[in-house]
Amino acid sequence: MRYILNRFLRIHGIPVVFSLALALLAALSLHASLNLQLYYDRFLNAQSLAFRNVFLLEGIQVLITTAIVLAGISAGVFFAGAILSLVRKTQILSVIRSALIVFYGLSFFYIYGVCRITALIFEKNLPIGGNPVRTETVFYWRYDFIWPLALLALAMACLHVFSWRRKVIDLYTGYPEDTPAPGDLIVENIRTHGRDPVFRKSMICSVLAHFTVIILIPFLARFGGCESAQPYLIPEGSGNPVIGMVKVVKPKKQSKKRVVLNPSSAISFHPPDLDDSSMAQDVDESTMQTYVADASSVHQGGGRGGLGAGGGKGGWPGGMKNAVVRFVRLEYDGEGWDDGMDPLTRADINFLDEFRKATGFKTAGRGESHSIRLLDDYPKGAAPPFVYMTGSGRINVSPKDVEIFRKYLLDGGMLFADCGSEQWDRSLRSFIQVLFPGEPLLVVADDDPIYQQPYVFEHGAPSLWHHGGYKALGIKRGRRWVIYYHPGDMNDAWKIGHSGMNPELTRRAYQLGINIVYHAFTHYLEATRKYRK
Repeated sequence: MRYILNRFLRIHGIPVVFSLALALLAALSLHASLNLQLYYDRFLNAQSLAFRNVFLLEGIQVLITTAIVLAGISAGVFFAGAILSLVRKTQILSVIRSALIVFYGLSFFYIYGVCRITALIFEKNLPIGGNPVRTETVFYWRYDFIWPLALLALAMACLHVFSWRRKVIDLYTGYPEDTPAPGDLIVENIRTHGRDPVFRKSMICSVLAHFTVIILIPFLARFGGCESAQPYLIPEGSGNPVIGMVKVVKPKKQSKKRVVLNPSSAISFHPPDLDDSSMAQDVDESTMQTYVADASSVHQGGGRGGLGAGGGKGGWPGGMKNAVVRFVRLEYDGEGWDDGMDPLTRADINFLDEFRKATGFKTAGRGESHSIRLLDDYPKGAAPPFVYMTGSGRINVSPKDVEIFRKYLLDGGMLFADCGSEQWDRSLRSFIQVLFPGEPLLVVADDDPIYQQPYVFEHGAPSLWHHGGYKALGIKRGRRWVIYYHPGDMNDAWKIGHSGMNPELTRRAYQLGINIVYHAFTHYLEATRKYRK
């Protein structure tokens, strides 16, 4: 049986590998051909008229149309190669190699298109979502778009070399030979370092070094593979939030009309009204809110972004000079945890840009993410004051990570949870019960301090998409929200195009995020003061 299986794999395994590889290329090319125009239109519609005019004048639509046509033709070539590669004929090897060469050409055109578009945005200083583009942003755009294709091209190059090996040639020609084929010589040169070992070793080391620096390290850093816990610093300042106050005008009480039936009757038709009670009036006056904060006045009084008033400089006592505000997203085993991190939607970066505009603080040029495990590596008192978490599917976290996360939250951290679907709502509630068994999620009251500084939300959190209900929920320790859970997917409102949401709700979604960060910063410094003495 083992002999039969080995013989079957030796005869049919190689053609199947070629067929599956070309079928994958065909599927990817067809997807690009069918959806590239849709993605491009969606991106362009989210930009300003001036932005669209520049793209029109520079011929970007022609570039997109060319890419669509080339992807469609390539999909046909790859599909034909996938079918023909199962046939063991001499000419079929040439077809397979030609299909791979077509893939290289398509890849070069794709890379050219990415570089051309990103360079145009940077050179013309075209804002994305109203925000200017930085040099590092362009780098990460190119990296995000190119590294998957680079890895796929490397795999296809290895397959191409494999197609030139003697055993593959013999299989398709049917005429075994003893002489080494070009592919065998390449593999042997790599294995033995060829005729000039010193040169070959140097070349291989150079290639590996470039691959590590350009692809591997940024890849691992993006997904937490070699990430280290860099202390989180909060901006220093006076920490005196400034909120404009306006007086509430008491509404005049209208007198009720009374109907007189018989003035000389012995029966009184005027029973006393509870509203006429002097005691009730005293209670109304003592509990009436005489002043309320005015959200439109948040920058009055010399404060910087409502976060501090000492000499016009915002910040927090106990913070650090030149600190950079970072947006840390939580990685976990589940769908959609990175929703909004891609360079097309930019939810994290957009929020950081809005935070910088509102406060004047320095913000990171990109969002970041890391696993729960890394929270245990931060120095005491220098962990992220909050971690953001979203998703659309199940939340799978190991018992060890649960312990690390609970410790982080009890030490002053905060979970800023943002619901992306109804399934995620159920998963998060179960996850919170694992974190804090027996503790129910509390409704965040409309007059909670988290809705008062630096922006005012008189009716609590604005309703957005209601995936998990209409009211924000949380778990509290003293005055500090350990968990703040918004059920309406604020992340979608932060994306480029704002997922179709109207501008006013989008603005309020940004402002609510700023309030949550302000709450997290303020209470984290209070909870961890003992570590900075």
